[in-house]
Amino acid sequence: MLKFATERFAPLSEIGMSEMSSLIRVHDWSNSALGAVDGWPTSLRLYSDLMLASKQPMFLAWGSELAFLYNDAYTEILGKKHPHALGQPFYQVWSDIWRQIRPLVERVLEGEAVWVEDLCIPMQRNGFEEEAWFSFSYTPIKGDAGEVNGLFCAVTETTGKVLAEQQGRGERERLRQLFQQAPGIMAMLRGPNHIFELANEAYTRLIGQRDIIGKTVRDALPDLAGQGFYELLDEVFRTGTPYVGRAVPVQLNLPHGNEPEQLYLNFVYQPVKDKAGLVTGIFVEGFDVTENIRTEEALRSSEEFTRRILESSTDCIKVLDTKAQLQFMSEGGMKVMEVDDFGAIKSCDWRDFWSGPQHLDAKLAVETALAGGTARFQGPTLTMKGTPRWWDVVVTPIHGRYGEVERLLSVSRDITSIKHSEVALHETQRRLNAVLDNASVSVFLMNDQQECVYMNAAAEKLTGFSLAEAEGRTLHSLIHHTRPDGSPYPIEDCPIDRAFPERHQTIGEDIFIRKDGTFYPVAFTASPIQDAESKTVGTIIEVRDISAEKRSQQQQRILIDELNHRVKNTLATVQSIVTQSLRNEADPAEARSSIEGRLIMLSRAHDVLTKETWESARLHDIIDEATSAFQAAGTRITTDGPEVRLTPREALSLSMALHELATNALKHGALSLDKGTVSLVWELLPDRGRPLRLRLKWQEKDGPPVSKPSRRGFGSRLLEVGLARELNGDVTVNYAVDGLTCDIAFRLQDHSCAAAPNDGPTTSTREHSSRCSPAKSADC
Repeated sequence: MLKFATERFAPLSEIGMSEMSSLIRVHDWSNSALGAVDGWPTSLRLYSDLMLASKQPMFLAWGSELAFLYNDAYTEILGKKHPHALGQPFYQVWSDIWRQIRPLVERVLEGEAVWVEDLCIPMQRNGFEEEAWFSFSYTPIKGDAGEVNGLFCAVTETTGKVLAEQQGRGERERLRQLFQQAPGIMAMLRGPNHIFELANEAYTRLIGQRDIIGKTVRDALPDLAGQGFYELLDEVFRTGTPYVGRAVPVQLNLPHGNEPEQLYLNFVYQPVKDKAGLVTGIFVEGFDVTENIRTEEALRSSEEFTRRILESSTDCIKVLDTKAQLQFMSEGGMKVMEVDDFGAIKSCDWRDFWSGPQHLDAKLAVETALAGGTARFQGPTLTMKGTPRWWDVVVTPIHGRYGEVERLLSVSRDITSIKHSEVALHETQRRLNAVLDNASVSVFLMNDQQECVYMNAAAEKLTGFSLAEAEGRTLHSLIHHTRPDGSPYPIEDCPIDRAFPERHQTIGEDIFIRKDGTFYPVAFTASPIQDAESKTVGTIIEVRDISAEKRSQQQQRILIDELNHRVKNTLATVQSIVTQSLRNEADPAEARSSIEGRLIMLSRAHDVLTKETWESARLHDIIDEATSAFQAAGTRITTDGPEVRLTPREALSLSMALHELATNALKHGALSLDKGTVSLVWELLPDRGRPLRLRLKWQEKDGPPVSKPSRRGFGSRLLEVGLARELNGDVTVNYAVDGLTCDIAFRLQDHSCAAAPNDGPTTSTREHSSRCSPAKSADC
């Protein structure tokens, strides 16, 4: 039988040109547990062909991993999971609902068929969670030996049906509640015997909470006998003509009284007809107007008492005749309307007290009340003494004994203070808008669709968008749609937009995009807005541009790194000075003096660089600091050269070298004699488009004869080895008999430091002599 069935189904390669047939044919099954299509088991081929040929949504899951196959109709259920779901394990395809359906799958794998109707499954098939309902069957697919190799599912999405049924039930329940809660009496009578089918709460209260459903009117309300109501119902049912009764007296035996109670009703007996026009029942609707009748009787019997009641009200209560002419005004009303003599305005047309648009409102109010309705309007008018006031006016009919409109009641309430409060509120709102528009923080207000409904001036300036451009659009689409690397920024990843669905405040930092396409960092606070029922109805977002803070933090990190680097270099320099000085000086006092001198020189060089914020230093300043300590010895040092700026490294190296040269000249060289002199000159040399080279020459004259030292001291090593290495240049020391010379040449690291336009002349000659006074030594 199975063989016959498989022969009747076409192989996969021959099933129509549907999308899923094509996808299954071209899918690479080599890495799948299913293997090549040609090698699929007979039962798998059979169910696959059946599924692909069906117009009903179907899928099957096969093998130990339950590899997922489905037809074209099922792609709509998959949503965005298609086509990636093909061949994937069942639990991965529906990972978001696996916990719910796993027990059903396990029952099927044990050989049990499962049928589920209208199952609600919250799923994420389109990128967001939604509730959907399905009716489906899970059928085990068995192999030749009876083992379960997979499951087959035929499914129908019933979301629309379920939602429609829920809506229908809700509508019916709403109508039932409206019927039950209606203030007027309502009842439904069926058939010629007038059997009660329905009665609302107002009706059952009227008749004393009797059990009447399923009973005829004669059985349920026997106390109506002899009052004509049975006969009226029979007549309406027989003729099909409605009956309208106004202020109809009725006597009922109520539980709280020993005697029948007299009531008055306004009611309608409305015949209910079928499609053929035959009367099948009567709908009863009406109002208990007993209190109205009694009130009218009381008003008529004691008009003076009524006046005293009205006098106690601060509202302006007026009685008009059917021509809208004033007949009565309460004493409180005369006070608020500033009327000294009512007789002067009695019988005047009340409508003429209103002007402009309010005159038309007054006319319409009178017409509505004469028709039995209630009218209301608000407007300004003057009192009798010309005081401007605002009024809230209600005009209602006063009915006669038989329900006819006998007179009109007009009640005017002074709402001037309320109007002033409204003006004050409007002014407060204006000021609030002014505050928001002048606030430095950007403020956005989003509705429940996360669409922008307000942004202040700071927000417009920050984003480059105006409120008109942003209104109705999501904030994400404006300034959040792309990351700085150009990749898309999904709204699901946006921390700001999580404040609305997650219903809690979100604080953090993010990257925004201006209208011109530039990116900038911001700090934000996104807070959900909830209504009185704690329902989230929007989001308020405060945003602050933190570009300057980020730059400051970056600069601070750079400064700290630079400080660490400089401290380490300074400590290494100090360590080298101390070590070399102790190594070359046998006398501790000499060693101490050398160390102090060298450290003082290092400190002075640091002072020069500190004044320049460690960006660069003038060569003149370095030379001044290096030689200023030797002016008191009665020596003479001349300098000459162009304006040059040095990097911190160059400045420190040269200051230490010049200090060693000057110290050596003072102890052993030209400066050890009164007639000896030192000349320090320098020049800038171009180097074929490369950075300029600086060449300095230290030359001593008229000092004692010079001979080359037998061993290298600290100064020699500093000059010939250390300085050359630090400056990546050339240093030559010549121990000529008539005076030591030192040539230093190196390429400047920063060509822009060669000269500064505001540093004075490009060349200068400075002399240092014992003849300079201490006050002028800095300028000599």
